[in-house]
Amino acid sequence: MTTPFESTPRSQKPQPHEPERREFPVREYIGAMAVELAQMARWDGDEDLGLLLDAAAARAAEAVPAVPVELDPPARRRTA
Repeated sequence: MTTPFESTPRSQKPQPHEPERREFPVREYIGAMAVELAQMARWDGDEDLGLLLDAAAARAAEAVPAVPVELDPPARRRTA
């Protein structure tokens, strides 16, 4: 029997390739907020913004990519 003060054995800890349960589900929160903001945009008559926010909500509902996704191609970046 383990006590609350004992550490979890290494074999039971999430491995780097396994999703770790978080206290605060950021992606879920962002997705829910994007849905709400899409509704607000449509209420204000901005269908284009509503569609973009719907796309953001859909993206937030997807699994976290294992490899970072490049959303801004290098050709479009400004150089200082």
